[in-house]
Amino acid sequence: MRRLVGDEILQPCASCGGISRSWVTEVLYYGRIERSVSTRCECGAAWEECGMDGFSGIYREALVARVGLARVHADPEVNRPLRARLLVVFRRYGMTIAEAVDAYARLTGDGVTGTPAETQLLADRLAAAGGTVTTAAGTPS
Repeated sequence: MRRLVGDEILQPCASCGGISRSWVTEVLYYGRIERSVSTRCECGAAWEECGMDGFSGIYREALVARVGLARVHADPEVNRPLRARLLVVFRRYGMTIAEAVDAYARLTGDGVTGTPAETQLLADRLAAAGGTVTTAAGTPS
């Protein structure tokens, strides 16, 4: 059974049955989020898992505990003429029309939060569409 302690994931070791510890990281790599999980056990067993497109579940919780959340924001007045183009960015990556409209409202309101890599990727995509956005890093919890 996996459990989160601070920013570490504790789980049974596949080699010895003891407790292994996992740490997670994510970075932007050519316009996608690359994620990795490093796992070590006192018995000497170690393994790495890598993939693309971010984390979910306990892995995302561990990442947020480690790096905190960041925010991307767009000034509503500056970006109003580009609203349709910015909505397309949200739609292009899988949101329904209603979800995209909600995301735009959050973006031009308090901002959209996510991990630093998630918010930087969104900021890059919005800027490529002509938007003027800012990002602010959070602090780990």
